[in-house]
Amino acid sequence: MIRDIIAKRYARAFFAYAEEQGKLAPALTELRRVADLVAASEELESVLSNPVFEAAERRSVLNELLKRLEIGREVTVFLDILVDKNKFRYLASIVKRLEGMVDEAEGRLQVEVVSAVELDQTVLGQLRERLAAVTARNVRLAVTVDESLIGGLITRFAGMVYDGSVRTQLRNLEEQLVKEW
Repeated sequence: MIRDIIAKRYARAFFAYAEEQGKLAPALTELRRVADLVAASEELESVLSNPVFEAAERRSVLNELLKRLEIGREVTVFLDILVDKNKFRYLASIVKRLEGMVDEAEGRLQVEVVSAVELDQTVLGQLRERLAAVTARNVRLAVTVDESLIGGLITRFAGMVYDGSVRTQLRNLEEQLVKEW
């Protein structure tokens, strides 16, 4: 809960700052690179997030990393603030929130699709078109496979879940039968 509140606040601030500078897309790309690199290294994440280390030490490590990655001023300033405010541990959540804000600002909708089987490109194209027609937005699909669904799809977007999986239908049928008996 607190993680979401903090992530939302910092994502909004970064969005406004980067947009004002006219560098929202490249800044988001750079921020994503840093977040991915930090997430891949427990040691680096610990050093940058742990208040046991002085802020100056953490900032020094961060700035050396950002120089090597050739990260721009907007992202550097933002990440320095996260270190100073002891909020660096929220970086992944901030990036996720920021991606959602950028998608919304650019009229895109991120849709998570879970399928029981691998879906071919034709089916994905049809699904994308139908969702775009329903939502009046450009749809991006993130598809995963979960064989436990037995069949059907689960789609998640805009805080809603549409569960058309056979597993859920069987579970609902079971509950209904138990109530009737």
